[in-house]
Formats: sequence, C-alpha cells, structure tokens
Amino acid sequence: MDLDRLDPVATSVRKNLSRRAAVGRLGGGGLAAALLASVGLQRRIAAQDATPTAPAGWRTEHLEVAFTPGTPLPGVSITLAGGGPPQRGDWFYVDSPLYAAGDAGGTQIGTYQCFGAWTHAATDVGEPDLRLTTVQFRLDDGSIMGLINELGSDPSATFGAVQGGTGRYTGALGTFQQLPGPEVAATPDASGTPTPALDVVLVPFDLILPDLG
Repeated sequence: MDLDRLDPVATSVRKNLSRRAAVGRLGGGGLAAALLASVGLQRRIAAQDATPTAPAGWRTEHLEVAFTPGTPLPGVSITLAGGGPPQRGDWFYVDSPLYAAGDAGGTQIGTYQCFGAWTHAATDVGEPDLRLTTVQFRLDDGSIMGLINELGSDPSATFGAVQGGTGRYTGALGTFQQLPGPEVAATPDASGTPTPALDVVLVPFDLILPDLG
C-alpha cells in the first residue's frame, strides 16, 4: 500500500461543515457516561461558560485551543484502493500546530496529533461521523488525550471523551469538541508572497481534574 496525501475531498468536507455548522466558541457540556456513573454527576449539555460540577477532591477547568489541519503538511491516508477518496476502513494520520482560541496562525502553544479509521467514505458528508479518531493535544505544561468521532454532518452535536493526560492534566477526564472555525485568510508574508488560507478547528474542553494540591 502507498501512503497518499489525503484527497482534496477531505478539505472540502471541512469547508462544507463550516458552512453548515454554527461557527464560534461553543462550550462542551456533560461528561462521558462512564464518568457520570463513577462520580454521580448530573449530565448536562451546557452553554460555553458553564462547566460540570466536580465532586470533592476534583476541580473543573474550561480550556479552548485551535488547530489548523493541513499545516505544515497535509495528513496522510492508507487507502485499500491505493488512491482516491478515503473509504470506510481506511486509516489516516494528521498533525498540526496548536494555538490559543482566537489566535490560529499566531503563536504556537503546542502540537495536535491524531490517527484512526474512516467510518464512512470521505464523500458521505451527510453521515453523523466520517472518522473515529484517537487524539493528543501536546501543550507546554502537559498533554490531553481523547477519543472522538469527527467530520460528521453536525459537529456541534458531537462530543469526544477525555481519556487522560500528563503534566498538569494528569488524571484528566471530561469532554471536548472539534468545531469548524472561521478560516484564516491568506495574507502576504514578509517578502510579499501570499500565504495560503488556513482551515481552523476550534477545540473547547470541559475538564475534570484531580486536585493534587
């Protein structure tokens, strides 16, 4: 099998979702079902400024970051057909710089990495999800790991589960989303050469963290 750069269809999917989905800073809400059962929290679909209530010995934190898939390099996909749009069962890998929310393309604060499988063909834009993805958000003060379905017809309705972390995020649980954000327009660099426009994905986290202090 050959490692092929993701077909432009994947970029088109993101842009279609950007037009259909609500754009802006939307907060996560509620915790994964397993967390709810273990700590007895009430599930909630919350507004951006709300966070779940933490039990004794835990604290909550709302965090928002952004990444720009396709920079500096597009993702790669292993396709059974050896080319063409990814199909169900094909595999992929993507990485990207991480930025603070609202500063996409500005100061890099970490690295986003993900891998997983296509759950539907890249052209099936009406499906609730197109990929099942293991993700890692590597920040200067620690990393957050999770699992999420992505590129579905309504990203605002899709929540991923935080599965742990390192550094200041050690023991992290909670939820997160990956939402289409406003594109960063092409601008000239110092030499006057236009830089390409950037697709932006916004990631709001509602974390519950062990209070180790």
